[in-house]
Amino acid sequence: MTKPQFRRKAAAKAELKSGQDAEERVFSLVVEAVQDQRLKAGDRLVERELAEAAGANRQAIRNGLLRLVNAGLVETSRNKGARIVRLSAAEAEQVFEARLVVETGLLQRLARTYTDEAGIRLQEILRAEGAAYDEGNVVEARHHSRLFHMEMGRLAGNRHLSRLLNDLINCQPLLMSHRRGRPSEFSGHNLHIKTLAALARGDSEGAVHYNNQLLSAVKSEMLLDIKASEDDDGSPSA
Repeated sequence: MTKPQFRRKAAAKAELKSGQDAEERVFSLVVEAVQDQRLKAGDRLVERELAEAAGANRQAIRNGLLRLVNAGLVETSRNKGARIVRLSAAEAEQVFEARLVVETGLLQRLARTYTDEAGIRLQEILRAEGAAYDEGNVVEARHHSRLFHMEMGRLAGNRHLSRLLNDLINCQPLLMSHRRGRPSEFSGHNLHIKTLAALARGDSEGAVHYNNQLLSAVKSEMLLDIKASEDDDGSPSA
């Protein structure tokens, strides 16, 4: 039996709604399914299942899918419908290049506006990340890792850059499908700790340095996986 793409309870036809809340549910359901690896690169979205799970009518589905397309998670075509995007090595490099630029600006801003409350929130996430690694739960640790970067972006106080960063980070689990079950050899937990320590002392240069180290290491690992996967499939790397 095929596993359901979405976890939320199906809505009755009479309960399907339009509007911003319904569109947000469509977007969130797909993002959650990608992060949990229930949806992977190339998977087709079944709009009927998505509509029922999100409690959204056809217009809300269309608008939600458009937002997912703009976020780089979904591609649509007349013949194939909506599918989760399959990122090439060149596209993956562009994702990380954009993250370096966006996160540099956000970290510089956060270092200037850092508060004890911000530090407490980020420390909570790092404790959860560390506990997940200690338990051998890499999937959960990766979730907290993404959350750490998203929360730094939110705390920096520029909602436009923060939203762009979230979209870039939400694309990253798509790259994991190229691992084909192989465990990741990289943990960024220690670099997260160093980044937070630099922020706490107002050292924007240090925070950017450690964050760039982390992103460069993750990019290198994922690009090796993508190129190896493309070579196996006989498809181009660019």
